[in-house]
Order: sequence, then C-alpha cells, then structure tokens
Amino acid sequence: MSFITDPERLAPYLVDESSYQGFAEGLARVTTLEEARAALRAAAAAGLSVTFSARRTSVTGAAIPEGGLILALPEGSDPDLVGVDVEAMTLTAPAHVLIADAERAAERAGCFLPLDPTSRDSASVGGAVACNASGARSFGHGPTGAWVEGLVVVLADGSVHTLKRGDHPPRDGVFHLGDHRVPAPKPRRADLKTVQGYALSASHAPDVIDLFIGSEGTLGYIHEVTLRLLPKQPIFAALIFWPTRAALLDFVAQLQRRDPASGLAPMSVEYFDRRSLALAQAAQPRFGVPEGAEAALFIEQRHAPEDEEAVMMAWYEALLDAGVPDDPDYLRVPQSRADLDAFRAFRHAVPEAVNALARGRGFRKLGTDLAYPLGALHEMMAGYDAALADVPGALGAEAALTLETRYGAPPPQTLDAAIFGHIGDNHVHVNLLPRDALEEAAARQLYRVMALGCVAAGGSLSAEHGIGKSKRALLAEALPPAALAELRAIRDALDPQRRLCAGNLLS
Repeated sequence: MSFITDPERLAPYLVDESSYQGFAEGLARVTTLEEARAALRAAAAAGLSVTFSARRTSVTGAAIPEGGLILALPEGSDPDLVGVDVEAMTLTAPAHVLIADAERAAERAGCFLPLDPTSRDSASVGGAVACNASGARSFGHGPTGAWVEGLVVVLADGSVHTLKRGDHPPRDGVFHLGDHRVPAPKPRRADLKTVQGYALSASHAPDVIDLFIGSEGTLGYIHEVTLRLLPKQPIFAALIFWPTRAALLDFVAQLQRRDPASGLAPMSVEYFDRRSLALAQAAQPRFGVPEGAEAALFIEQRHAPEDEEAVMMAWYEALLDAGVPDDPDYLRVPQSRADLDAFRAFRHAVPEAVNALARGRGFRKLGTDLAYPLGALHEMMAGYDAALADVPGALGAEAALTLETRYGAPPPQTLDAAIFGHIGDNHVHVNLLPRDALEEAAARQLYRVMALGCVAAGGSLSAEHGIGKSKRALLAEALPPAALAELRAIRDALDPQRRLCAGNLLS
C-alpha cells in the first residue's frame, strides 16, 4: 500500500484545536474496512506507528501524530449515510459521520439521539466514542459510552472484530478477543464524571466494548458505531438568570439529589458565570442579559406531551422558591422550536466567544476539563474562586518567585477567566485568558495546581475531552503506579508494540 508523503498534503493533519504540532512520515486515506485493515497491516510490516485522524476537533492533541503514519478517515458526511432501526431504536453510522448528521437522521425517523457535545457540528461519531464525549445533556443521559450498542473495530494486527454489547463479558476478570487476553479494568465511578483511561461502564454489565470507549485510539481503529436511541419527545427549556450565585449553587445541589417528587428531571444543567455572560452578550446582543445577573443556568427536560403544563409549573414554582425573580428578563422560556434553537445557540456562543477573545489576544486559552465528585459542588466553586482571586498564593512562594525571576515581574494577582459548563455534573470549564507571556506562564502553573487539587479531592483530570498528549504527563503524576500499570497492561494486551495513537494517555 502506498502512502502520501508530500509535506503540503500532510500539513493539515499535523495540527488540531489544541494547537499541538505533530509530525509524520506518511498519510493513508481509507474509506472501506478492507482499506483500513490493509493500511494497519502495511504499517505493522514497516514498523510504523499509526495515528487515526477524522475531524481533528480534539483539544488534547489526540489526533496529532508523533511520527509514523496518519490513517485519515473520509471527510464527507451526510444523514443518508446513517441507518436507523426504529424497531430496535438504534442507529448505525460510519465512524467519520458528523454527530449532527447522526442527530438529523434520528430525528427524521422520529427518534432522539441523546449525544450533545458542543462540537457536534464538527466532531465525528467515532471521535465521540474514542474520547467518550459528553456535552450539555450529560446530566440526564450520561456520556457517549452509555449509548454505544455496537462497534466494528480493527486491531493493530489487522484483525477485524464486530462487537455487540453483551456478547463479550469478562471471564475470571479477563476479556477474550480473538487471540488476545485483556485484563478487565474497574468500572467508572458512578459519582464522578471521568474519562481518564480504560474503564468499564458504570451503567451496563461489563463488556469488552467498554475498553474502546474513551481509549483515544490506543486500542484499535473504530470503523462503525451503533448507538441506542430514545423516542422523540417535547423538550421544556429555560434560560435562567440569577441575582446571586450562591442561590444558583444551592439550587443545583438540590437538582443533584434527583428527587422524583419534585417533577424536575433535567437532561441539561449548564452554568455561565458573569464573565461568560458578558462575552455571550457581546456576540449576541439581542439576548439582553439583565444588569443585575451574577450567573445563569440553561436547563432542558424531555417530557411526555401530556405533561407539558405540569413540567412547566414544577420548574416555575421551584425557581421562584430558589430566589429567581418573577420577571421575564430573568426567567426565559422558549415559545417555539426556533426559540429553543436560539437558546441553544446562546449556550454555544459562550465557548465560541471565549475562543475568539483568546485568538484576538494572540495567546491560547487554557481551559480545564476537571470534574469533582457529586457532593463537592460548593467546595469546587470555592476552590476556583480562591485560586483566581490570589494567583501568587495558589502557585506558592517558590513558583511565584521563579516566574518573577524569569519575566522580571511578579505573577498577576488575578487572571481573566470565564467559567461555564456542565455544573450539574460538577464539571465546569475554567477558561484562563492570558494577555501576555507572563500571564500565560502563570496560567499554565495555575492549571496544574487546580488539576492536582481536583485529583486530591477525589476528582478527575478529564471529564469529557480525554487525556491525549497534552495531559499525559499530568496523568502520570496524578495516578498511583498501580493504576498506571493497569492501563499499560490493557494496552499491551491489544497493542504490545504500542503503535496505535502512540503518545496518547501514556508516553
């Protein structure tokens, strides 16, 4: 099999959303399963590592090669490539298809696809599986892995495996996949949103399919994905502005207790701090954020058609009791599908505005992907407040002095930051927005401090974006040796030469 080696044709595959810069010896474009199999076998014969590349929307450098061969999936996408089985309530799609196109195909068939990552218009279905992506609806529906019913994968040795959930349980703590014997890892914690290595599902019986979910391409090439669907239902949504953040946090803690008697069962619980709201309003002025708003929530809840009024009243009464003013400027409910789409566009405008600000300043933002265990909501937010209010104190005297010596000025007392995200899961993105080289260096140090503090509190380094290459050193520092050895044992059982997506998760 011949590989493309022209530097100009390789160049687009050497960068992604993380700004990570890679290098490669060649590129193979594959469309069919047999082409992918042939490319992997050819790479093995040549002793080349292989990095899989689809949409390159990763923010961790996961799709960027550190040498070897790039295996590039097709770039086209269309809902017509997706097959929907209404009777089985599943859809099956090639891995390169956009999540948005899978969503459109499901909707055409009168079904609902729960996946809703921010990048659904640019990210692929296979990529979502590979990093176990989540998004706004994760509070009610969990991450991508909760909906994966089947995969077609090609291993490093070129063997093809069609996996259906439930067909490959472990025996005596070991998965049997062809000639491979793979130790079964522990399940993911039910009280923590986390994607930092191989783990079994917290919501399903153990199955070998779980190894590939969140594996970041290190265990095999994902060629096709089958996802479970739900019936299509109406969605109640609201954009709620809060005069005080304290009242908002107390209300979110109440939602996390999931009291069925309350009638509140949201699938989305999204948070925006005052800085995020200012950036969003600049991008979409017609929303007119109330002057006294300290923060906001965006919520969505699916419901049976006959329950529409009951759901609306349950939210209205609960929000007034929680301290939201009885004012349409503070409590906004869409009146049509167009209104709902506009509300969701407002939610997506926040990260877009943050990214635009960072690009305009010429310094890359540093966005956390940390998650704290359930029950630690107030602790999480207080910790972020303290770190951002006193950067030198958070870094410590020695680190602050090192920065001052290097840059000729002390680190800033505070850093510009916008906090938004999936607060229902104790997973908000703290976006550090430096203005100069000193602030950028301080932001990198502060990111590490916040990450290790989260791990010390029982949290996760990554809740939805994965580890990739950008956080592998931090993972090695955060995990105990036994946990790292477990990751290596699983990887070595399926790819003993560690040629697939070399550099992801483990160095």
